[in-house]
Amino acid sequence: MVLPSDQDMWDAIIQCNEKYDGLFIYAVKSTGICCKPSCKSRAPLRDNISFYATTTLAIEDGFRPCKRCRPDLIQTNEEEIIYSSKQYIEEQYRHSITLDRLAQHVGVSKYHLQRLFKRNTGLSPLEYATQLRMSDAIEHLLHTEVPVTELAFHLGFKSTSHFSNLFRQHTGYSPTEYRKEGK
Repeated sequence: MVLPSDQDMWDAIIQCNEKYDGLFIYAVKSTGICCKPSCKSRAPLRDNISFYATTTLAIEDGFRPCKRCRPDLIQTNEEEIIYSSKQYIEEQYRHSITLDRLAQHVGVSKYHLQRLFKRNTGLSPLEYATQLRMSDAIEHLLHTEVPVTELAFHLGFKSTSHFSNLFRQHTGYSPTEYRKEGK
């Protein structure tokens, strides 16, 4: 991606021009904050700013995202948000996934993500991750002899009792009962 000229970027900052959002980020050396060109905060001194292609690059250089314009939250369409969320959950469901981390990964607020995900899938992100965990647990219980305790920790549960309770809620059986019934 080619950045606009320095003068064009400076003009975009002074005018709070939304057309340049997503094209570059500017960082203010005196405050340690990076912003979108459309940020409504007070215009910085020209000598105190530097330009970056992405928020990630600015953060790597030690700047933190502005709390007003949130340049770390990339706006994208619903399908992309849901697809990225599902992909992330499917890769990470065996680990501790927080809504905050998932929202940051896909570039929207956690409240917005929760609403979009539920509206598009009928499940919350946590329910989707739990569904994946339960499907994985069923496969392991039916096709392996892995002990229930080991399976619980493999699936990212902190305790066997939590795993067993959740499994019973989803299937009506304890993991041990399910294994016996399935064989």
